Amino acid sequence: MSARNALEIEVLPDDPEINLDEVVEKIKQKLPDYARLESYRKEPFVYGMYKLRILVTVPEKEGIADEIEKIISEIEGVSAEVVSISRI
Repeated sequence: MSARNALEIEVLPDDPEINLDEVVEKIKQKLPDYARLESYRKEPFVYGMYKLRILVTVPEKEGIADEIEKIISEIEGVSAEVVSISRI
């Protein structure tokens, strides 16, 4: 079995009206077959807003973190940033 990486990603809403539960469902739908949403949680962000911190596992492959970040950032109303990568 090939090595896998865990990507910790912050998903930031552009607007306080963004429904983060809907964003999680869209992330699940958009992730490629090789990527799996392992967990997520809402965290306080700014001015009463919340952000998502998600954990996605992917195969160990160059450029894959940028690819996943781009896929999530394409969801309307949010931006995404990989904050850590760990080998598992």
